[in-house]
Amino acid sequence: MRKHTYFRTRYMYFLVLLIILSILCVLSASEYDRAFIQMPTVNMSLQALSPYKNSEGIEYWPLCTSKNNQPRYVTGTNPHQGTDLSINVGELIYPIFDGEIVYMNKDISKQLGHIIIKSDIGYEEPVYIEYLHVAPIQGLDVNDFVYTSIPIATIDEYNRYDSHLHIGRVNEDRTLHYQFYDLFSNVTRWKNGSDLDVFSYPNYNNETNMFSITAYVSSDTENLDYYGGYGRFPMKHITFFYSVNHGTWNSFYISQHDEEFTYSFNVKQLTGAKSNDVIKYYITATRDNQSLFDTTFKDAPYTVTYYPAYYSHPSSTLTKEQAERIALSLTVK
Repeated sequence: MRKHTYFRTRYMYFLVLLIILSILCVLSASEYDRAFIQMPTVNMSLQALSPYKNSEGIEYWPLCTSKNNQPRYVTGTNPHQGTDLSINVGELIYPIFDGEIVYMNKDISKQLGHIIIKSDIGYEEPVYIEYLHVAPIQGLDVNDFVYTSIPIATIDEYNRYDSHLHIGRVNEDRTLHYQFYDLFSNVTRWKNGSDLDVFSYPNYNNETNMFSITAYVSSDTENLDYYGGYGRFPMKHITFFYSVNHGTWNSFYISQHDEEFTYSFNVKQLTGAKSNDVIKYYITATRDNQSLFDTTFKDAPYTVTYYPAYYSHPSSTLTKEQAERIALSLTVK
């Protein structure tokens, strides 16, 4: 009996070990599930309107408290898959483009009222905009055509989250999230749309080899240096990861930025590349979870976000395979 018990025990240990390893493999894979689409930055032919208007019908540009692709202190999606706007309970929400309702969840029992509108705006593909944590207007349904001048929902009251509008740009089946800033490049109140995504407006000058990109986070924490006391916070630093002519991957930090949170640097000088070399790259921005100002982010386990936006739950450094999957390229002058 002892012999049978011994082998039975070892067999059970073996099964438990296999189960644990399989769970770890699943968790490891889920850390890098795709979450985002990074489209090339272009000037949209039709700019979006605000989802919120005041009682006189005038557009209002509310405070952004959590940007798209922003690392944050939550157990849910991280980085944030969408943008949170501070709007009070009961306020009317309007479409940012005319379009057709293609999805609607009218169940607000868990504060998950949800509308998605498909809009053809003369862009290369339809734009799908989601509105979440709302109570849809009675009478509206899927396949209805809606207009920017007529409300589609109101902000739902508190249940699981502080009341706000979660708005985002998604693909047709709502599985991936695009950058949002280029839909609002004419809105100075939102810093030409850069308030809505952590990374925005990258630019490479192939005559001077100067690269620039804007990166910062937002919250409802007081910051007397920006936004009249609220909202905008610098990153701890950004990191430029690069490979020259398909060589090994290297990186360097950049902490200096201008008053618009734009980081600028000479790619040729900092990488040591020569004329006509091809550089593959991606960039991370690290949020300062020890900041004395941004107190909504203390002890957060995730601090990093990527350009190009791609991964969910990323670590601070990608493997070579992960880096090659998302890397962009430029040629040094």
